[in-house]
Amino acid sequence: MNKIVPILIQFVSILTAISASTTLAAEREYIVPMEKSQWQSSTKEQYECTLSQIIPFYGEGKFIHKSGHKVKFDLFSDEPVMDDDVKIILQSEPPAWRHDDKVFEIGKFAFERGHNPLIVQSPYASRMLQQVENGMSPAVIYRDMADGRDIIAVMLSPINFRKALAEYRACEKTLLDFDLDEIKNLKLYFATNKDILTTRSKQDLKNIPRYLKMDPSILQIKVEAHADSRGRRRFNDDLSQRRSAAVVKYLLSIGIKAEMIYAVNHGEREPVHTNKTAIGRSKNRRVDVQLLTTAPPTVEERKAIEAERKAERRRQLTERSIFNRPSSTETKPEIDKKQEQNDSATKIKESEAIENIPQASPDSADYDIPDDEPPAPNFINFDHLVDKHNQKVKSR
Repeated sequence: MNKIVPILIQFVSILTAISASTTLAAEREYIVPMEKSQWQSSTKEQYECTLSQIIPFYGEGKFIHKSGHKVKFDLFSDEPVMDDDVKIILQSEPPAWRHDDKVFEIGKFAFERGHNPLIVQSPYASRMLQQVENGMSPAVIYRDMADGRDIIAVMLSPINFRKALAEYRACEKTLLDFDLDEIKNLKLYFATNKDILTTRSKQDLKNIPRYLKMDPSILQIKVEAHADSRGRRRFNDDLSQRRSAAVVKYLLSIGIKAEMIYAVNHGEREPVHTNKTAIGRSKNRRVDVQLLTTAPPTVEERKAIEAERKAERRRQLTERSIFNRPSSTETKPEIDKKQEQNDSATKIKESEAIENIPQASPDSADYDIPDDEPPAPNFINFDHLVDKHNQKVKSR
């Protein structure tokens, strides 16, 4: 008897070790229990509709449909994902009692860092929503990020889905066909040396009266016109003025009140991208239209703003004038050092401008890049040859 006890203890320890080793490669499932399966519908009429389900011990799955966009699916995790590019498979699985239905793959994706590691765009998100409506369970399958040995499955449940879906569909019918966030900061693009609004620009502007009916807090429509740097500065000033006038005229034609509109013309002075390339110049030939909750400036305030802008332009021209040369007391190394500092500051400004350019592709419909980009002007720009004493243009 004394000999049997140690043998039994050793046998139990071996079984425990075997059990522990098998669990290392086991599958971990995050499934919503049938009795706890609930879907929540959240609506913001004309703006956003959502369908969401809490996944116990994991996070939340949410379908989101915003105005002007297609439906997408977001997976939220209580614990942030710390690794990039974790490969996952998104598949649809039938419930246990539907033996004849098969599992099929919806698509392959990758996790990203943070609490929202997975964003599935349409058409995959629409397919997921359709699968839940058909009683299937979309599942996110991936390997454990710790050592890659565990297979993890995160599944949505179709139980109690129909009622929330009906509310969601009713909300979708109220959504507008344009993006409410983008309409507040429109960018309208123009062809070279042109002030003609494109069809896309007109369509975007037509949505402004519809937005104003939704949001009575908007008190001002600010129109800021720009040009690229090709040609003389005075010509570009006039060109940007004609572009802003075209936008203002169209706004008035669709019922916008004149007292709401405030137009400003910048010419070539505020580029958002380099003027050394055709694509860069295409992004600088633009009019920015902003919907603001602040009232437009009064007539007196506009005069003061314009006077200040003109004074700033004169100051900049004077600084660039050939008559504003460094004094003879400065040595060449000092002059070179100042030039180097100016060049460095210019590079920093250019890099900041590049970071803030629109994310849409220049090949998309947001851009009107002409194929007939004209050659550089063959005349000399004498705008910088301004005498700060008599403001006359000097010829060589």
